[in-house]
Amino acid sequence: MSSNLYYIYIDTKIQGAIDQLLSYFQSNVFNANSCIAIYAKYYKENYKVISKLFENHNIRYKFIKKYSDISFEDNKVVFYLFNAQSNCRMVAFRNVSHVFITHGESNKKSSVKPIVRIYDHVITSGQVGIDRYLKAGLFTESDIEDNRVIRLGSTFVGQNNYFYEKESRTLLYAPTWEGGVPDENFSSISDRIKDLLAKVIKNNSVEKVIIQKHPNLGHRDKSYISALNNIILILVQSGIKVSIISSKASLKEKLKALHVGFKYISPNRRTNVSHAITDISAMEVQLLVKNIPTMVVANEHRYKELIIPKIMKTYYLGSMFYLDGNSNQMTFNSPESISSYVESYHEEFLENLSFEKRIEWLCEYVQSLKWLSYKNRHII
Repeated sequence: MSSNLYYIYIDTKIQGAIDQLLSYFQSNVFNANSCIAIYAKYYKENYKVISKLFENHNIRYKFIKKYSDISFEDNKVVFYLFNAQSNCRMVAFRNVSHVFITHGESNKKSSVKPIVRIYDHVITSGQVGIDRYLKAGLFTESDIEDNRVIRLGSTFVGQNNYFYEKESRTLLYAPTWEGGVPDENFSSISDRIKDLLAKVIKNNSVEKVIIQKHPNLGHRDKSYISALNNIILILVQSGIKVSIISSKASLKEKLKALHVGFKYISPNRRTNVSHAITDISAMEVQLLVKNIPTMVVANEHRYKELIIPKIMKTYYLGSMFYLDGNSNQMTFNSPESISSYVESYHEEFLENLSFEKRIEWLCEYVQSLKWLSYKNRHII
């Protein structure tokens, strides 16, 4: 295990974003030994909570109140999970390499924001990400040849404990949150989703539904939490066994759930599913790389606003359900037809490495590119 390889910078007021960062430590993508420190922008309303979370995981951290608080060791890497305006100031530190890893592979609007141009390198899960950036005009073919975008497969797509089992008769429903602004709302939580779930349950002889909500659900609009609770109640009343994924439910909440008729289960528990329904979100790719038959749901007018590569659009013809349309199609395509497109690697051997070893390779690789670039600029 290599030590002191990288920093992580995060600028957020949302605790769900911190939870997403910590999930990378929990799944051994990052580890406290290799991470020199997490630099977190200081916000008085949440710094105490964030401090406790980092300390509970034995992770070194420092809050940034002003830019003079920052001091990076030479020739290290700074990782970014989320785009923020302050990131533009961070990349001015040129003694380190700046790598945007995102917090999952997704076709959402947030995946093609022009700010990604500021980083030295951007990580994607496969060719799908490269094609998306090219179609959006954010990177050129020359940028791709210069390794501005690096494919690292399943490393940063996010982990889960769902596994495909045809006979399980268990449906996973994983709705995304309502977005930071209304224009980026891709959540399927609505009256129409109730009808879709009912039909899918009937058509596929589903006996159990697992629900995993996005950690940020209700941050901007708390009505989405109430709407999801209503969906849960309807499923319970229809005789379906319902389990909610949660690592934070208190004993009181668990007892209340049992009284209503559902239960909470840990995200660490292995769960076999036969089908999955999710929104246009990072969860979609998490399920695809697990080869779980997945239906993607969206509002058609929002879908048409997205920049989606041609191969992915073709795949969606057989796996997309429009909540605001008249489509009766309820198809679960086999992910095998698209899996090699959404998951591939810069070098083939990386697929067989552990997450930790992939990160070690990434740090070494981007630093070698930085040195090569410096060398080429100073050739006389």
